[in-house]
Amino acid sequence: MNEWSRIVIEQYCSTHYSQKADFLARMVEMSYDVSAVGTDADAIRLQQLIHRERSPELKDALQDLDDFLFRY
Repeated sequence: MNEWSRIVIEQYCSTHYSQKADFLARMVEMSYDVSAVGTDADAIRLQQLIHRERSPELKDALQDLDDFLFRY
């Protein structure tokens, strides 16, 4: 996964206090652990967030995260 994408997502999580930020923080933590396995529910929720995201920079970072975690 691109380090820039992690930075963008971590910056978002550090400036927002919401369920979305908590979820994204957990997904980024999973991206650091090669043995971590996401669930189907995680993949679906991340896809929904990508679809609704308005910020192009964050949307690209979320897509990169999705490709890294769930595109085998």
